[in-house]
Amino acid sequence: MQLIDAHTHVDNQQFVRLLKREKVYATLNCGSPAEFEQNQAWVGRNRRLKLSAGIHPWQADQMKWSDMAPILKQVPVVGEIGLDNVWTKLPLQLQQQVFTKQLAYAEKAHKPVIIHTKGQEKETLRILKTYFNTYLLHWYSSTEYIEDFLDLGCYFSIGPSFATEESVHYLLQALPLNKVLLESDGMAGMTWALSRELPLSAYPEQMSTGIQALSRIHHLAPVKVAAQLVANLQRFWAGEN
Repeated sequence: MQLIDAHTHVDNQQFVRLLKREKVYATLNCGSPAEFEQNQAWVGRNRRLKLSAGIHPWQADQMKWSDMAPILKQVPVVGEIGLDNVWTKLPLQLQQQVFTKQLAYAEKAHKPVIIHTKGQEKETLRILKTYFNTYLLHWYSSTEYIEDFLDLGCYFSIGPSFATEESVHYLLQALPLNKVLLESDGMAGMTWALSRELPLSAYPEQMSTGIQALSRIHHLAPVKVAAQLVANLQRFWAGEN
């Protein structure tokens, strides 16, 4: 059964080797020039693995546009970028300046965008309406504005907390199958979501649990759900709503 990981963070080559061995379709996040260079070397020419890059809202006061701009030109996907007033205390005005600058670049360059929004869903929606592009809301954890984002053509990726976090479980059931994706947010993300350490070898089984959940919800065979998720991710990569 084919696996996808719409948004992940990589901190060692063994993880990338696993993604390659399991033939996972995945988007690997790069939050700095150094991370980009490392991930680029690890990924090589693998066509199933795409790189994304952007200034994360938590890093809005640390990462310079002049440092990241050359990286954005080299990746097919921009992100993760966005707004957050839950997990960071950085001024929202600063976050918004960095966010909109990257959105403007992505629109002009015709590159799809991975969005991080926490506690700022309404403001994120307002801003995205002013830019014409294709968006993925990663690990969305609100039950509000879902239809509004769908009206913009947005995709949503289900985080690894779907079995324990009520709002994420709601999303699993509420989304049409052609707009849903799955993500790990990296091994650290899965560890945080599940409140337990996971060996790297557990990754394929853990990612398949999302497919099994969607299979039960949509009354489709897991292999058909998996094929749909691959198609969804490829459409997002291509900038298709």
